[in-house]
Amino acid sequence: MAVQFVAHRGESEAAPENTLESFTLAWARGARVIEGDFHLTLDGEVVCMHDSNAGRTCGVKRELAELTLAEIKALDAGAWKGPQWRFTRVPTLAEVLRTMPDYGEIYIELKSVGPIVDRLREIFAASGCRPEQLTFIAFDETTISAVKRLFPAHRAYWLTCNEREDRGFLYTPDELAAKLRSLGVDGIDLLESKATPEYVETLHKAGFSFHVWTVDQPERAKTLIDLGVDSITSNRAYALRQELNA
Repeated sequence: MAVQFVAHRGESEAAPENTLESFTLAWARGARVIEGDFHLTLDGEVVCMHDSNAGRTCGVKRELAELTLAEIKALDAGAWKGPQWRFTRVPTLAEVLRTMPDYGEIYIELKSVGPIVDRLREIFAASGCRPEQLTFIAFDETTISAVKRLFPAHRAYWLTCNEREDRGFLYTPDELAAKLRSLGVDGIDLLESKATPEYVETLHKAGFSFHVWTVDQPERAKTLIDLGVDSITSNRAYALRQELNA
C-alpha cells in the first residue's frame, strides 16, 4: 500500500492546530488520515488540544482538567495563529469525528487512560465510525498498552523517540520489536530522525507497521518513503503530497 500522509493536528501549517478549521481543511485538501490530541475536561468531556494547559494556544493559563466544557468553549483557539482566525473554538472529539469522511482515519493521541475510557466508548458508539477509522497513539507505555487491551479492535501505535541521554538509541531493532510485542501494540510511530533501513526492515519482518513524525521537508519524506514507512505525519501534509506527486 502507498504511504499515508497524516495531517498533524490537521493542516496545522495553514490553520490553527487541533481545530475544526484545521481538520476540515485537511479533508478538503484530500487527506485520508488526520492526527489530534485529546484530554478530559472537569465535567467529563473529551476536547482536542495538544497541551494539557490552554495557555499556549488560547492565552489562558489553566489546566483543561480544571475547566468545564463551557469554559473551554469560551476560549479563542485561533487568534494566536493570526487575526483571520479569531474566535476559532476548541472542538470536542465528537465534533472532530463528525468531520470525517467515510474513508477517513484519525490518530487519537492520548496522554493517559483512566476516566477518559468510558467517555471514549460512548463517543465512538455515537459516531458511527468503524474501529479501523479510530487509531490510538501514545508516548506513555502503560497508556498505549492499556488502550490496546481496552479497545482490541482498534490499531494502537507506540509513539517514541527511541533515545535517552546516556546511550544514543535506546533499543536495537530486535530489542524494539521485542518491546512492541511486550506492549501488545500494532506498530511504532517513531521520531523521523531515528528511522533507518534496519529499523524499518526488522519491524516489518516482525509484523509491525512503521510510522514516523513529524516531517515537513520533501527530501526527507522521499527518503522515508524509499525506506518503506507506512505513514508520515506532517504539519503540511497537502503540500508534501503535491511536492512528491504522491
